[in-house]
Amino acid sequence: MSFSRRTLLGTTGAAAVGLGAAACGSGGALDPDVPLDLAVDDTDLAGSISLLTPDFVGDDRPVLDQEVIAPFTERTGIDVSVDQVDWNKLNEKISTGIAGGIIADLIMTGVGWTQPFAEKGIFAEIPADYIEGLGFDESVLAPARFEGKYYSLPQALDLRFLAYHPEMFAAKGITEPPTSMDELAEVALELTGDGVVGFDYLSGSAGSARQAFVFLLYAFGGTMFSEDGLSTKLHEEPGRLTLQWMLDRMDDGSIDYDMQAAEGQPSPFQQKKAAMSLVATGNWPTWMQMTPELCEEGAAGVFLMPSGVGGDPVMFQGGTFISVSSLSQNKDAAGAFMKHMLEPEFLGIANAATGKVPPTPDIPENEEIQSSLLTRFGLENLEYAGATEGGTAGYMQIRTNLDGIVEGCLTRRASVEETLADMKSLCDDAISRLR
Repeated sequence: MSFSRRTLLGTTGAAAVGLGAAACGSGGALDPDVPLDLAVDDTDLAGSISLLTPDFVGDDRPVLDQEVIAPFTERTGIDVSVDQVDWNKLNEKISTGIAGGIIADLIMTGVGWTQPFAEKGIFAEIPADYIEGLGFDESVLAPARFEGKYYSLPQALDLRFLAYHPEMFAAKGITEPPTSMDELAEVALELTGDGVVGFDYLSGSAGSARQAFVFLLYAFGGTMFSEDGLSTKLHEEPGRLTLQWMLDRMDDGSIDYDMQAAEGQPSPFQQKKAAMSLVATGNWPTWMQMTPELCEEGAAGVFLMPSGVGGDPVMFQGGTFISVSSLSQNKDAAGAFMKHMLEPEFLGIANAATGKVPPTPDIPENEEIQSSLLTRFGLENLEYAGATEGGTAGYMQIRTNLDGIVEGCLTRRASVEETLADMKSLCDDAISRLR
């Protein structure tokens, strides 16, 4: 069953009641084209709301319940129920909920998810004046927009950049991280040998092949789609340069495609089998647990992905974004809880628990966040976090299939030209279904 903004606005009364039955209270079901009212006083809130989230698993869950939700409930009297689902089942959960007529009041999704669900009319518009008051950097707000309006906000970021072993640099007389893609290639080759790979970029320890491609695409000055999300761009010259750069590094041995990160084991970088590596801010807890010596002062260095076209360096941005369902029967309370989760105090508490990065450095001092080299570096460089997935309302039909296409090129089952053509065909087909 597929919804669009038009069909949702034209839903019959009986169907609308079913779709909005996830919770009840102040503020009825919301027209997707009408922004949320975020100025409702706490005394006017009533009832209960539900939150769907892929985060806060295991030991992180009590933090959500006791340190984030409990203060909100105490202040407003609103009960918040939580439905936790794995990331790999989140899309199915949301789609099933829409088709079955029951969907949470608040939904937490990933980068690249906002446009598809906003286009379907599932996410409510968030007022721009509220967002301006948050002071978030434009880099972390861009993935929250669809057709010039905001339908989600970043609650937790998963940022990716590069790390290196300083002693391996020193042994080769390398005094500074590379500042261009040519330099990165040269340094990676120089560091390769004696059982060490110069650059671990494709082992999967910090993302999929698709995400590795997207990161480099931005480094070479490219983008996945046009600004309006209706034209495919990733197959153009920056896409060719991206694929060829990875293949060239594999040919000279400085990237080893067969070097894979085994589940439950330290990554190649942690084992010092790689001199440099793609890393994610979420890797820090694993470093602390498995290789605490790597977390000591000066044990690892970090740097941004250099530009391949003489521009600014880039950082890859993943993470968790929060939206209010336009189908909520308690949109005022849902909006109030979204605001609560985005307050600096609770951004700090929640991200310290999940090992992710707040979308702003303006949070109270937090020892867990400040003790992470990776989180500190990410926060200091948010302005460069422009490398993101998505950008079209058709991306949910693209993302998983794109992995196989990239991997087909890296395993030499397809040429660069064939791969770019397959990418274009996949994306064009998904976009054509929007029209």
